[in-house]
Amino acid sequence: VLSMSLFIGMTTFAQKNEVKAAEKALKKKNYPAALAAIKQAESLIGNADAKIKAKFYYVQGMALYADGKNATNNEKAADSFATLLNLEKNGSGTKYTAKVGEILNNIIFSINDKATQEFNNATASQDPEGYKRAAEGFYKVYQLSPSDTATLYSSAYLLYYGKDYQKSLDRFKQLKDLNYSGASTIYKAKSIINGQDRIYNSKKEMDREVKMKIAENPEVVHVKSKRNSIVKFMALDYVGLGQNEKALEAISEARKASPKDFDLIINEANIYFEMGDNAKYTEKIEEAIQIDPNNAELHYNVGTLSMDIDAVKAKEHLLKAIELKPDYSEAYGNLGNLILKELEPVQKEMDANAMNFTKYDQIKETKMFPILKECIPYLEKAYELKPSDSAKKQLNSIYENLDMEKRVE
Repeated sequence: VLSMSLFIGMTTFAQKNEVKAAEKALKKKNYPAALAAIKQAESLIGNADAKIKAKFYYVQGMALYADGKNATNNEKAADSFATLLNLEKNGSGTKYTAKVGEILNNIIFSINDKATQEFNNATASQDPEGYKRAAEGFYKVYQLSPSDTATLYSSAYLLYYGKDYQKSLDRFKQLKDLNYSGASTIYKAKSIINGQDRIYNSKKEMDREVKMKIAENPEVVHVKSKRNSIVKFMALDYVGLGQNEKALEAISEARKASPKDFDLIINEANIYFEMGDNAKYTEKIEEAIQIDPNNAELHYNVGTLSMDIDAVKAKEHLLKAIELKPDYSEAYGNLGNLILKELEPVQKEMDANAMNFTKYDQIKETKMFPILKECIPYLEKAYELKPSDSAKKQLNSIYENLDMEKRVE
């Protein structure tokens, strides 16, 4: 027992000596020496009392920060300061909190700004790696400032676009466990002094400055809840991971709260499409059309997928898509191809009468030609809006079958 007590005493003495040496070097702004001394104490600090630990993390953080001259160490410095603040919050005093609070905030702002720039660059280049770098930056901000849950949401969201579906899913689950909503009310007005927007803690505070003519153009912005968005992206992450059944479960849960949410219905439809279930996909798209009947793309999708199943429905939706979007080349093309599908039984009848030339020519004249003539205006419009070699070849073939001299060059 005596030898153990002696060992603990020696360890404590060593801790204090190394931390004190680091503190002296820090006062002289000899940051490399401070870091070297603090490194010696690192293996012993786990058994130290709370006050020694607080001093250790203070010196370590300040030496890493180096008066802001070594930005490469900023995140490590921030980690040390965050640990220090947590120690003092939990009972080791408040000696260092005031000293490092502003520095930590500056580092957090710097990391946030860098993450925002990474996001802007990734958006411009559509680079998944850029989205991931931005996501990790925002996640670091969240780790250093856990009350800023919006940055956790940003991280999870950007990881989806970075195609790191598992990590994105884990962070969305974290948000869900935190019961994160993201709903808020923002009070802002433009400063008379510098012309920039100012954010206020309350409407009363904003109105007071407007009344004093310090600010103008007051605005109350209501930020919608992101709960459905969280579940939606969880579902998309499951799709990315190939776990479609779990994706549908997530969507089903969200739709209980918001059965008429358009985005949720569309995402549910897309999951069925990914699974190859065209019938369910069409059913969900038709449900979405009830909410947004003037969406040309939805009508086009239903019309296209119905072409082999229900020609009447397909034609109705493709015509509606064209009505809503007169320059919808694909809708014109599919409408023309839908009409051409009527040739299938005609062609069989012609093949059956191949040796009966009179009958063959009669079928061609009375049944095939009217179908070809009917489809021409739609296929020509599709080609006019979006020329392609395949469309040109198709049109010229139809002209030739009709013995027309007309050609697309």
